[in-house]
Parts: sequence; structure tokens; C-alpha cells
Amino acid sequence: MIGLFSSSFIPVYAAMATVASPQYGRAIGRFWVSASLGYASVTLLGGFLYQYFQVNYLFILGALYAFSGCLVILFAPSDALTLTKSLERPRGYWGLLRQRKIALLCLLSVAVLVSASAFNSFFTVYLVNILNGSKLVAGLAATATTIFGALAYRYVGPLNDRIGRKPVFLFGAAGYAAYYTILYFVTNITVVTILWVLPIYPLAQSASASFMSDYTSTADRGKGLGLLESALSLGGGLGPLAGGLIADAAQLQAVIVFSLAIALATVVSSQLLLKESPRTTIATSIRTNP
Repeated sequence: MIGLFSSSFIPVYAAMATVASPQYGRAIGRFWVSASLGYASVTLLGGFLYQYFQVNYLFILGALYAFSGCLVILFAPSDALTLTKSLERPRGYWGLLRQRKIALLCLLSVAVLVSASAFNSFFTVYLVNILNGSKLVAGLAATATTIFGALAYRYVGPLNDRIGRKPVFLFGAAGYAAYYTILYFVTNITVVTILWVLPIYPLAQSASASFMSDYTSTADRGKGLGLLESALSLGGGLGPLAGGLIADAAQLQAVIVFSLAIALATVVSSQLLLKESPRTTIATSIRTNP
């Protein structure tokens, strides 16, 4: 239930951000910067409370954040959180999935998350138990991952608008392929920790959200981003499941090989199957609507 409530806001506010700005990549980036800063702050506070107080205080912290969010929404200007009614006819979820480019984008997003989460869900175990790293380093690395992710969205979002969605998505998938290749051959704790905190996920996530914003009309933007978030969540669930089965049958090194294979397959499939849609810029709108 907590996951249901915490993830339900993502397509809503992401859709509102893209409607308010014609630069979808920049808008998606700003949204995720804000969301990541929220994640980072509650992670730091939660770690402090868990260290020095009873675990019940974590639920109080979560309730305070939720209550604060409700107050912001209740007292925000009415036009700030209201979308103008679109005259376009909505397609519905099945109508969106019947479009080949949207179905392919969702499948590729599932693949990226399977690659990202299959091994990363066991990273702390790998760092502490296999490489004999400290729990403190693992905790600091987890915090650094969130902070660097928030910083990365600030620059990765606009990058989608400058060079295109497909190159950024390919950089993300190729980044995971390079990450697992190095991880397979290198066992130095410092190098492995640095690799883990590199913000690779924002590349694929921001590009996929920008793709979905291009593929959908204003009337279907929320549903489209909701489908994408469901695909990412599905990949994030299947990855640890597959990684756990492989780790039980073999060892964690085999999980690295599996994640690398999925990442390489995603790179090739993305290059062959992903197509960018023409984007209307502000300057183009002015020229076509004098």
C-alpha cells in the first residue's frame, strides 16, 4: 500500500510538468530533481532516526512528509495544479499500448530496469560480504547515489532536448553495459563503490519519459507516463527476482553476467527499434502561427 501511494503521484506531476513546458526533457529533469531531493532528505533524516530512536519514529517521519505535501497542494494557487481541458480525444490505456512505438518503449524500459536492478539489489551484499567492504561505506554510497541522481537530472533533462531522446537513452543502456563489464573484472572496493554511485539511471529514465511525452497527446499524457512508470516498476521487480534465482543457482558473478547481457541486448534493440518523433519547439510554433 505504501508503494501504491508513493508512486501514484509520479505520472500526475510529470504530466503537469510537460504540459506547462514545450521542452519535455527540461521539464522532466526539473520534476525529478525535486523528487530526488525529497528522497535524499527523508533518507538522511530516516537514517538518523533509525540510529538513535525506535523504528516507530520512521512512520511518524513519513506521515509528516505526507501531511506537508497535502498542505502544499491544498494552499497552492488553483491554476498551478489544474490542467486545461484538452479538446483531443483520449485513446485510453489499450489504445496507447496498441501503438507500436509506445509498446516498444515500455518493453525497452522494462529491460533497462531488469538490467539495473538484477545486480544492484545485491550490491550491499556484494560489497560487504564478498569484497569485505565496510557497512559504513555501503551506507554512504547509498546516500551518494540519491544525491548524485538528483544533480544528474538537472543536466540530463535538458540534454534530451539538445541532442535528442534516443542518444540519451542509448547512453543509459550502454552505461550499464560498461558498468557491469568493469564490475566483472575489477574487485577494488574504491573503484566498485565509485561505479555504483555513478548516475546512470537518470539517463534512461529521463529519456524514456521524454519519449512518452513526445508519443502522447495532452489528453493521454498522464496515462502514457503512468504506463511507463508501471513498466519501470515491473522491470524493477523482475530484476531482483531473476537476480535472486541466479544467485541461488550459481553466484553473484553470474548475476553480473546476466545484467550485462540484458544491457547489451537493450542497446542493440534500442538502436534498431526506437524512433524519435518530430518535436515542436517554441520557435517553430511562432513561425507556423504568425
